[in-house]
Amino acid sequence: MNDLKPATSYRSTSLHEAVKLRLDEPSSFSQTVLPQTIPEFFKESCEKYSDLPALVWETPGSGIDGWTTITYGEYQERVEQAALMLLSVGVEERSSVGILAFNCPEWFFAELGALRAGAVVAGIYPSNSAEAVHHVLATGESSVCVVDNAQQMAKLRSIKERLPLLKAVIQLHGPFEAFVDHEPGYFSWQKLQERTFSSELKEELVAREGRIRANECAMLIFTSGTVGMPKAVMLSHDSLVFDTKSAAAHMQDIQVGKESFVSYLPLSHVAAQIFDVFLALSHAGCVTFADKDALKGTLIKTFRKARPTKMFGVPRVFEKLQERLVAAEAKARPYSRLLLARARAAVAEHQVTLMAGKSPSIYSSTKYWLASRVVKPIREMIGLDNCRVFFTGGAPTSEELKQFFLGLDIALGECYGMSESGGAITLNVQISNLYSAGQACEGVTLKIHEPDCNGQGEILMRGRTMFMGYLGLPEKTEETIKEDGWLHSGDLGYFDPKGNLIISGRLKELIITAGGENIPPVHIEELIKKELPCVSNVILIGDHRKYLTVLLSLKTKCDGKTGIPLDALREETIEWLRDLDIHETRLSELLNIPADLQLPNDTAALAATLEITAEPKLLEAIEEGIKRANKYAISNAQKVQKFALIAHEFSVATGELGPTLKIRRNIVHAKYDKVIERLYK
Repeated sequence: MNDLKPATSYRSTSLHEAVKLRLDEPSSFSQTVLPQTIPEFFKESCEKYSDLPALVWETPGSGIDGWTTITYGEYQERVEQAALMLLSVGVEERSSVGILAFNCPEWFFAELGALRAGAVVAGIYPSNSAEAVHHVLATGESSVCVVDNAQQMAKLRSIKERLPLLKAVIQLHGPFEAFVDHEPGYFSWQKLQERTFSSELKEELVAREGRIRANECAMLIFTSGTVGMPKAVMLSHDSLVFDTKSAAAHMQDIQVGKESFVSYLPLSHVAAQIFDVFLALSHAGCVTFADKDALKGTLIKTFRKARPTKMFGVPRVFEKLQERLVAAEAKARPYSRLLLARARAAVAEHQVTLMAGKSPSIYSSTKYWLASRVVKPIREMIGLDNCRVFFTGGAPTSEELKQFFLGLDIALGECYGMSESGGAITLNVQISNLYSAGQACEGVTLKIHEPDCNGQGEILMRGRTMFMGYLGLPEKTEETIKEDGWLHSGDLGYFDPKGNLIISGRLKELIITAGGENIPPVHIEELIKKELPCVSNVILIGDHRKYLTVLLSLKTKCDGKTGIPLDALREETIEWLRDLDIHETRLSELLNIPADLQLPNDTAALAATLEITAEPKLLEAIEEGIKRANKYAISNAQKVQKFALIAHEFSVATGELGPTLKIRRNIVHAKYDKVIERLYK
């Protein structure tokens, strides 16, 4: 306790305030894991495994066959060099270092160097707009920002004068504009590496490292709310180290010094941080970096090189692998396709038998042995033949996807967590079913808040992994994590008889795409309404989907007594249409649907919606409006790709609006399910 910074609360919303740690949790695991800073954890691993390979990345024209490998000892040296580089350009204690880059070794060096220098790490998605980058750097009180390339440097160039605390921007990779290394405040990583650092600077690094405490903030993870810009989740050194050790203790078959990982998911996401940076350290694993086009098709090349033993992927990654395998299979001869289908079915059947805790018969075991020889070359082809653990999370994974991979002898274990929980807090390790997220990790307590008759309610969680608070947002912090330590997730769930957590839905409106991106729907919906004054209702679709779409209804008049929408268009709609040289005054004329939908008849409304053949000029104008709205999107994932018009305005009378006139999203989704599915075909 003497090694902790004095604190008065278990919550904090300031980079300068530490938190009390819950060292008295009833878990014996929690009591045996002593608080530790990340630099201490890193040093311990590097010195213990100094000669083992730590990081591998592609370097065309150099290294061995175009790949460079460094050991844990060299890793430690590179991080110390990065810490001195950051000190030399003016990084401030308790400020943040923003990192706007795709996964690369320098990301790791900059992160761990910043932490050694007493700073806080703030990862930024490379797809973020300049304004979204400004939000991260301003909120995080950044004194230094590390950027990937000239494209990212251009974003910083456009906003730097509005960031008075930002002293330096460091560009990792060329080509470089003329101002880099010539104008004050702009540096290249390569030139900084060539500097010779004074003994005074090295002494300053030692002094700073000595002042770091495990109960201080180490990292900011920016996570979206339902409106506005992302909130900064504050994670302490203890939270990240404890979550890593908790997850590692929950895993099985760990072969220290022989584990292989591939880093490809955004490091601005807590899952990639825990899996790529910290679990690799705890296992003395070797991390191979994928290239920037990993999710566009080159990931398999990296898998073949690294032969990972553990893999974490959001569902969309596994969907992409599935799409590639299905496309390859379609080109095979009919006999080969039939043989593979039967082999997959036999392998899946064997796996399901084992999950159920049953012993397969001799016949079944023999059939599996033969079938596994058929599917093994597929795993070899995608570089996953050595992989023993497959985790998926960040968004719900469909049973169909799990069944597909089960047929390849790949059991996808779902895990559950969030930025606010400091990473995964359940892992489905001993996979006994295809529907749960497994059991709580060591030192984490879960409970269901106010369960209904089926035992379902909001998932609450507690333990040392939980976040400190939202930076600068005390009220939001108090809403999410209570003084008693229980974090309210906003997710619905229940426990099965074996204690496995089943996620059944979400209380909050936040959309999580198949790629694991958190999307605030209200913000995007309001942007579209602003660009299209003819539109009354906008509802964003994209939960568990590959891309975003919207359902739109146009403004019409309504019956003053019943509240039922009428066929007549509102004046503002008529005026807007007139500018397009469209002169219809009724919705039925504009969309070529029946004038009387017999509302509130859901069947007639859906049938009319499916038959809409709107005026081409109208469709073009709406598409242009959505494109204008997309310019304000925080990232590419938050851009709307398609839209569909609805045959009437939303109303209380027809069921889409609740009594307080809020859209009842679940009702709309169910009512227009066929329309939504058509947007994804």
